[in-house]
Amino acid sequence: MTVSDIATPLECPPPFADVPSYLLAVNVSRQEAAERLGPPQQTEWVDGLGYLDLWALAYPCGLQVAFRFDHDGDSGLVWADSPEIDHVQRHIPFSEAQCTRIDEATLQRELQRLLRAWPDRQREIAALRSYQVWRQGTDGNPFRIGHRTSLRDAQCRVRHFESLGHHQHYWLEKVKHS
Repeated sequence: MTVSDIATPLECPPPFADVPSYLLAVNVSRQEAAERLGPPQQTEWVDGLGYLDLWALAYPCGLQVAFRFDHDGDSGLVWADSPEIDHVQRHIPFSEAQCTRIDEATLQRELQRLLRAWPDRQREIAALRSYQVWRQGTDGNPFRIGHRTSLRDAQCRVRHFESLGHHQHYWLEKVKHS
């Protein structure tokens, strides 16, 4: 199954420029990217970079992801409408071993840049790690699943786990900050 089976195309270039410069670098060729993403939605010339293949996709949970692969390189970049790196990683058709995440210090600098440029996004950025997904096993004990995350990611994960048809119960909770 290709990613286009579960995602719908967005306009290219993507409609979200006010996000970190990128979230993941993907260490595959543009040909392999096209095998997994389908034909590029757009190919454009960018001075200093050369030809680029672009894709932009929307997932059913609302996450929007864009991909850029250079014609002269063996890797590409991934960014999204919100800096939800784990959420992005779970949706894209590339393994964690093929991806290099933006480091935490750079991500924090990018978030600060976003807050300076778009102060109205402060509440959204502050809420990126405000929810926890839980599972109750058949023994009745609750267990945390993963790390704190955004509301959108937590809802997406709960829907995914519930779709598997297991006997466990899944839910999300807002984290109480101390």
